[in-house]
Amino acid sequence: MFLDPNKLNQYSPAEILESAAQGHLGLDHRFLHALVDRQAEALPALIAFSKRDRTKDEVDLAPELIALFRHWKSPEAIPFLIDYIAEDPEDVPDEAIETLVEIGAPALEPLIELYERLDESESGEVAFVLANLRVHDPRILDLLVGRLPYDLADTILLLSIYGDAAAVPALDAAIVELGGGEGDLKKEIAAVREALASGKAGAEKATLEEEPFDIWAGYPPEAQIPVDLLNEDDRAELLDHPIESVRLAAASSFFNRDLTVGQRKQLLNRAQNDESPAVRAEAWQALTSATEEPEVVEAMLAALRKNDASIVERGGLLVGLAPEADRNEVRAAIAELYKQPEGRAKALEAMWRSVHPSFRDNFAKHLNDPDLEIRRAALWGVGYYGLRSELDKVRKLFEEEELRSDALFAYALAVPGEVSRGRMKGLLTRIERDARGLSELEEDLVKAALDERLMLAGKEPFFAQEED
Repeated sequence: MFLDPNKLNQYSPAEILESAAQGHLGLDHRFLHALVDRQAEALPALIAFSKRDRTKDEVDLAPELIALFRHWKSPEAIPFLIDYIAEDPEDVPDEAIETLVEIGAPALEPLIELYERLDESESGEVAFVLANLRVHDPRILDLLVGRLPYDLADTILLLSIYGDAAAVPALDAAIVELGGGEGDLKKEIAAVREALASGKAGAEKATLEEEPFDIWAGYPPEAQIPVDLLNEDDRAELLDHPIESVRLAAASSFFNRDLTVGQRKQLLNRAQNDESPAVRAEAWQALTSATEEPEVVEAMLAALRKNDASIVERGGLLVGLAPEADRNEVRAAIAELYKQPEGRAKALEAMWRSVHPSFRDNFAKHLNDPDLEIRRAALWGVGYYGLRSELDKVRKLFEEEELRSDALFAYALAVPGEVSRGRMKGLLTRIERDARGLSELEEDLVKAALDERLMLAGKEPFFAQEED
């Protein structure tokens, strides 16, 4: 169910949570207000939601549940938090730890019970929570002291945080156990022992003024529906959404995808009739994969010949028409859009997508353009046209965070090397060296570019088949 984000008070908290979990609602201040402002109604709904099977949800709302429970400091959230930690006790988010600490004493018994269920190697995070809980209980001291033989350095810190002088004998025994070695560790233990004996350990932490948790700081005032997480039917439904930005995101999500007959008709209807020039532009652009359909290309050419569209709509239309760049009127329209600074980025995009030889000389001169999107389009043009003379400039753009991914893709397309499947690993190694290392995501991107290079040469991809 797609709810109106500006009218969420018309829906129950349960409906709001279900909608958000299915990716039908953006996570923003409007979403939070619809729950925070109705705590009496929302808290039971959150508890019920936290207990249901959430494995098939499109969006994992666990961070939102934790944030809301922390905002309210709700002891009712403890069973959820305990189960959440138990799923992966060695990797507990700080937010879950802080929520339990802020709830305080009511969390003591469930945490001790969880600690006793876990293996010693898994229980470090739970011990950390208990040490920070600001609840003095002999069982906490016992379990912390019991950890000394297992993880001495970490447990010394926990005992210092816990701040109980009753741990002094155990620390004295630990120093004796170390014998003549581990001088630095001995000094650390001695310092903690002295602080505990004097009653100073934990005091500084207890007197520090806590910064209140600000739930609003972690979310934008308004957020879009996470369209990319939705299935095709849901995304197609959003093409008729009353909010312009949602229709825009939905239309954009179909770009570079094979379209069904129904999707093609819906997009064509949006392109021809939507009240928003931006939505019309995205719809035209998304139809680029359907230009072999006479109905589509004729509609696109008719829109082009009207010559009364805004620069925004014309940009999307010409990117959509890029496969038709063999037509004189399409090339002329792209060249005309290129002359206009506001339309230049889209014109360059239409050029590189067309790979028409007449556009080859338009990219190099824009690699240093002050406009980020123009530089981005120029990079892709350098890549797809294989402009090797510009590779030094491309390498320099590896250092620009906003353009590094684009530069890597372009570089992989244009870097000199034999275009054969047997040479692809060697090219990947060279690019990794020239880029001074690649992250996992960047390596996948470069592999995709090298496979694209093979396919442009009429050959089978290498890395995609290797993974298969």
